[in-house]
Amino acid sequence: MQFINPNILFALLAVLIPLAIHLFNFRKYRKVYFSNVSFLKELQQKTQKQSQLLHLLVLLMRILAIAALVIAFAQPYLPLKKQTLPGQISVVSVFIDNSFSMEAAGRRGSLLDEAKAKAGEIAAAYKADDLFQIITNDFEGKHQRLVTKEEFLEMLSEVSLSPSVKTLAEITSRQKDMLSSNHSASKIAYIISDFQRSTVMSDLPDGETENNFTLVPVKSAAARNLYIDSCWFNNPVVQLNRTSVLNVRVRNSSDAELEKIPVKLMINGRQRAVAAISIKAEGITEVQLPFTNPQAGTMEGMVEISDYPVTYDDSYYFVFKVSDHIPVLAINNKDENLYLNSVFKLDSVISLSQASAAKTDYSSFPDFRLIILNDLKTVSSGAIQEFTRFVTQGGSLLIFPASDADITAVNQLLSALGSDQIEKTDSAKSRVSVINTKHHVFNDVFEKSGIDPDNTDLPVINSHFRLTATSKGTSETLMGLGNGDPLLITGNHGEGKVYLSAVPLNDKAGNWARHALFVPAMLNIAFASENILPMMYNTGATDGINIGNLKPAEDNVFRISRTDGSNEFIPEYRRLEGQSIIYINNQLKDAGIYKVSSGKETSTLLAFNYNRRESDLGLPTEEELASAFENAPGFGLMYAAQQPLNEIISANNAGKRLWRWFIVTALLCIIAEVLLLRFYGKRKSTLRTDKADN
Repeated sequence: MQFINPNILFALLAVLIPLAIHLFNFRKYRKVYFSNVSFLKELQQKTQKQSQLLHLLVLLMRILAIAALVIAFAQPYLPLKKQTLPGQISVVSVFIDNSFSMEAAGRRGSLLDEAKAKAGEIAAAYKADDLFQIITNDFEGKHQRLVTKEEFLEMLSEVSLSPSVKTLAEITSRQKDMLSSNHSASKIAYIISDFQRSTVMSDLPDGETENNFTLVPVKSAAARNLYIDSCWFNNPVVQLNRTSVLNVRVRNSSDAELEKIPVKLMINGRQRAVAAISIKAEGITEVQLPFTNPQAGTMEGMVEISDYPVTYDDSYYFVFKVSDHIPVLAINNKDENLYLNSVFKLDSVISLSQASAAKTDYSSFPDFRLIILNDLKTVSSGAIQEFTRFVTQGGSLLIFPASDADITAVNQLLSALGSDQIEKTDSAKSRVSVINTKHHVFNDVFEKSGIDPDNTDLPVINSHFRLTATSKGTSETLMGLGNGDPLLITGNHGEGKVYLSAVPLNDKAGNWARHALFVPAMLNIAFASENILPMMYNTGATDGINIGNLKPAEDNVFRISRTDGSNEFIPEYRRLEGQSIIYINNQLKDAGIYKVSSGKETSTLLAFNYNRRESDLGLPTEEELASAFENAPGFGLMYAAQQPLNEIISANNAGKRLWRWFIVTALLCIIAEVLLLRFYGKRKSTLRTDKADN
């Protein structure tokens, strides 16, 4: 047993006070005369022995009470097996979860405020010359060094909410790196977090560790959150002066049903649509927001709801492009195709150019969004390479093979594009019986009730090429014949799309080119070929962002900033296969709309949102946390309750405290003294009186 305050043990000299009182009896006796002296002498001998025993017992109780009180104030303890040697410096690593889930309300403000307060209590439990490390989800470079207690408290006050998220495996690995590089014998790590299931607890550390990790959970008063999960358009092509529908998915992670929650749609800073939703507890609901685009260009969009206290996911930013000009190139065998001219003249947004195969300018391909190969009998190897590059970089290619086409040459092009290949001609007359109304090419053509092949006027085909699926199997049938053969298919290749028709574009093959269904199919294929901007990215994304074939102006670099010019930085820029790729590299922290500019001109817009992984506030119970680390050596849990952490840590560092037991011992001794004087003394007096009467 050892003492925290051994100097107080000098107070044990106080036991001399009751000893002196009992040794020097200052009681004065009065003489009483009795007639029977022999009886009185016998009574005196008996009571004298009882009195001496009582005095000794009372003296013992008083000495033990004083000694127990003195030892209690000296704070005795049983030392732990691993003790910090006198004068040895301790190294303490403290992780503070500053993710957005810590914005939730706790018992004393937000969870982040509670976490910072607990970190301060941890520091208070250690000496002034101990060294500390502070870590947050940002994994900043300035947190990769040891600091004094004063510097630690100063850095602690600067911790704020961050969109970054780290798992427990990543956190402990970071702390191990710092602790293992230090040779101090006393090293301990603390992790203060809400231990959210979807983030922190999604990846637990494995294997044994030589370090001690203490988990300090903080829990919100009520885990509730309403947030926008995602947004998307019904049709990926947003057209000028046409009604577009934005779908918004909202999630409720609370245990309460919510009603009449307003959902607002803002386009370029102006409200364009609003709706009210009701959502069940732990439920999901989707709402449609229709609006019309009166102008062309790249638009800034934002969907907004109102929720408290977690507000970071109440806004969802996105960008989209409304085109006033879609350039289309038709490459014909010889003459221009009248059907294509007739169709694309119906919409002023589409600008059609036609050229013969012999006079094709391959260098102009990047200027077009859709290229149509019509009635080509053969394709050279150089042309195959150019068409493949065009599709890979995001263009769309529509192929109408000639009736007498060189199947081998055409299949070489289709093979390079990863599409199905053509076989011999099937001259059996057939009728279209299958329309893929779920694909954007036909989803707005028919009523939602669907089509009835028996009661609907559909194209009739006199002859067609049979198509053979490749091993990749990426093609999707848009139109199919009654015999099961596909008529029109589509597939992806690189950043672009490939469309293949099983029939030539002429009257001999059937009435497909003259049918009313041909018009919306061609227009929708052209609209879908427009360069569709990704609606949004997540902040903290490490993957490259493809901004197409945009290039910075001479002697300039790409710069990214908010639309008002703030928060500007220069991203990493690479040029790959004719495409411009930029890398954010954690330089962008806040959600919002950003512009990519070169010089004074804006090249494009990008939208960034916070990752929604933090939005589900599901937290583990104390039992779940204990069970997760039950068989994990080196990990322990610390619940502060009403007691400050510095008192708990000091008690743990000092070993097993014994002062409470000595206080109890002192109280028991005092109670024993009272009982002795009251009952034993009373019994003695009664006995003396009985003897006297006899």
